[in-house]
Amino acid sequence: MKAVFEVRTIEADWAPPFRRGVKTEEFTASKSEDFDRITGNGNDEPVFQLLEIGNERAKVKFSRLFTIKSSVDQEKNKEMWLSKGHEQTITYLWGERGITKKIVYKGIAPPRQTNGESYLRNGEMAGKSTSQEAAEQEQEPMREVAETTVHGSQPREDSNQKYPYA
Repeated sequence: MKAVFEVRTIEADWAPPFRRGVKTEEFTASKSEDFDRITGNGNDEPVFQLLEIGNERAKVKFSRLFTIKSSVDQEKNKEMWLSKGHEQTITYLWGERGITKKIVYKGIAPPRQTNGESYLRNGEMAGKSTSQEAAEQEQEPMREVAETTVHGSQPREDSNQKYPYA
């Protein structure tokens, strides 16, 4: 069983012209699997690890480099429960750019194969798959990326972007 998460990353400069970059990615992860990474400033580690999965919520562990935004009592074990459809925000304020990660648990991923037939993400049948193709599909994490660079204080919302698990 795999969980689906949407992670929106906002990176902002500390100095003028205060450029801001926004990137939205969708990840599928199994229990104990790491997803998303923070690199740069001497860091190269996963941001999240899936600990528990359920229909309505999931528990994730997040990197020691981040803190939960708007939380007075910080979790020392860096774990948080995510309710389906609700956003949780964590921040990294120690690098050359400030980084905010907004994560949303979207639910359990639908099965990728039915009766030995492989289906594409848009629902069209791709035909029979071999066991090697099935193994490759399981190893390859599904990611959808939309990247935007925004100048100013508010990120631009891309209304044309479609999410298959929304």
